[in-house]
Amino acid sequence: MKKSILLICILFLGVTVMAQTEKIKLGVKAGLNLANLTFDESELDSSSKTGFTAGLMVEIPVAKNFSIQPELLYSQQGTKISFSDQEVTNSNYKSKIDLNYLNIPVMLKYYVLKGLSLQAGPQIGILLKANNEYRDNFLGYENYENLDLKEYSTGIDTSVNLGLGYQIKDKFYTDLRYNISYSNVFKESDVNYVINRDMKNRVFQITIGYFFK
Repeated sequence: MKKSILLICILFLGVTVMAQTEKIKLGVKAGLNLANLTFDESELDSSSKTGFTAGLMVEIPVAKNFSIQPELLYSQQGTKISFSDQEVTNSNYKSKIDLNYLNIPVMLKYYVLKGLSLQAGPQIGILLKANNEYRDNFLGYENYENLDLKEYSTGIDTSVNLGLGYQIKDKFYTDLRYNISYSNVFKESDVNYVINRDMKNRVFQITIGYFFK
């Protein structure tokens, strides 16, 4: 894990040096995540969890109207889960799963109009933290626990991003993205009945940024 992070930092340092040319642009970005986890368990209700994302981006032109934009982003993801047993009085369960990633998207950008781009590309996420806070109430007895889920996780998330981006005067930048993961977050299920092996990340993201000239 530490070696992977070191290699990524070296890569972005090299790109930063390259960005001294006129064509390649280095920028920063930050924004909001609306994250969720998909899973097959029908008895549980899930809802979106808000989170923060921020990091570096580099735009590299490759052809007319086309460019590649690799990024290095810290991303807060996860979900909220609830369950209520209608047959048992005062029986309910609420849980929040926090997943923090170091994400590395590589976006292909196609400019359909000046400043407006369609985007798509793969992403690899390195899990930094996996935590679960849950509270349950059974027959009036309330329990609370905070669990570290990282040992039950796969550690790496593979996904694809789809989105739109817009640049103003080649400096100010904003984008909308939807991230669809095709790898499982966890390698085991039923850790105190709070996770499922088939859970996958889904993230809607809105960011604003600035390119340095």
